Amino acid sequence: MERRVGELLASRRDLLRMGGHGLLGAFASQALAPVQARAAGHAKVRGSARFCVVIELAGAISHIDTFDFKENEGTQKDFDVREVKPGLFLPYRLLPELSKEMDRIAVVRSMKSHEVVHFRGQYYNQSGRPLNPPIAPEIPSVGSVVAHELEKKRRPSDTFPTYVGCNLDTSGCGALSTGFLHPRHSVLDINLKTEGAGSTGGLAMELLEERYRLLKELEKATAPRRAGRDRNFSGFGSFQDSAFQILGDPRWPKAFAMEPEEKKRYGDNLVGLGCLLARNLIQADAGTRYIHITHPDWDHHRDIYNHQKSSNHYVRCNEFDRALANLLRDLAAAPSPRQPGKTLLDETLISVNTEFGRVPGALNGIAGRHHYNEAYLALFAGGGVKGGRIIGRTDAAGEKVLETGWKYRRMQPKTENLYATIYSSLGIDWTTEITSTPSKRAYRYVDVLGATEFCMDDEIVDLFV
Repeated sequence: MERRVGELLASRRDLLRMGGHGLLGAFASQALAPVQARAAGHAKVRGSARFCVVIELAGAISHIDTFDFKENEGTQKDFDVREVKPGLFLPYRLLPELSKEMDRIAVVRSMKSHEVVHFRGQYYNQSGRPLNPPIAPEIPSVGSVVAHELEKKRRPSDTFPTYVGCNLDTSGCGALSTGFLHPRHSVLDINLKTEGAGSTGGLAMELLEERYRLLKELEKATAPRRAGRDRNFSGFGSFQDSAFQILGDPRWPKAFAMEPEEKKRYGDNLVGLGCLLARNLIQADAGTRYIHITHPDWDHHRDIYNHQKSSNHYVRCNEFDRALANLLRDLAAAPSPRQPGKTLLDETLISVNTEFGRVPGALNGIAGRHHYNEAYLALFAGGGVKGGRIIGRTDAAGEKVLETGWKYRRMQPKTENLYATIYSSLGIDWTTEITSTPSKRAYRYVDVLGATEFCMDDEIVDLFV
């Protein structure tokens, strides 16, 4: 039966649609203007990683039941708590695989958040700063800033987008746009449970190449008529070009080739498939440098440890545990093609973020834990991080931070410092300030003026020394 061109080329439209998740809301009229930037500080960037994987536990993991374990009235009898390293106790029932990998992971137990509600917290985790509604449309995501900064390092063979998201559509704030940055720095957000990879070959590729050639001829012929309007079409044109490049690259479908045994090992769920895709993108080394994976549904105000419920901390911890442990193992087993004696894990900074913690002590009246932002945790591995370490210390209940664990003894690290660490590892000056914004307000990659209090604009250097 004769097939229509539209049927053969559907995957291209899918790619444009996925990319559009992060394109919406971009300042298209501003984005083509030259970016005026300057260093507002004296940062000494680390440059210890080529890739970064951010795993966001959206909804907030209970810190006192996991990596800052505190026995209390809410501790479950089946946790099977074990001392996996001297002074490090973990509930084996929740984290059996990561219990074996803690020599590779550094735990920061002294985090503090400006936010205590989900939408704002999830925005904070993508943008690296608290939500400020009047200027929110011009604020880019951290991934877009990374794409902007690393554009000059892209090679002719780099066809994959610099910034790839997994499941950002499941976040309350969705995939953030590029703000005042050019739309070409947008995220390509992929939900592997609902969307395919998109690949083209044979007759379909021949048809695509011919249509793409005709499109370029048409654009050239109509260029004079579009004078003054090109800015509005620039973002979409960038995605057309990117989609065409990706679909002609045989590495793209290979990155989405996931064998059943691999899906079983990582977990056939949002975080498992996200981590498996991250591994494949890093191994492909085809241009993707920053990957943000959202693992949703950690918000257990009720029934946090009820085995009868389909969503609880047993389920979410086990999903996350298997996904991260196998990502660490696979990257650690893969030799670096650039540095003899190094592995892909040495070249990849992995950061596990969450919005805040959960209320310590006994469970609430509906057998759950509410939000708590005065003390919580973050995890780091790879990219020069010294694993097996604990930074910061909380009191016996996990309510108050007694030691911050870094050089600023009176100020707890925040999400701003987490992203300063990521920027530094990728070789980006986190003190950079862009002055050519629509509002004319300077945009600093790490803003010291947080929503509720001043914060240091510095990386968590203690992770590396």
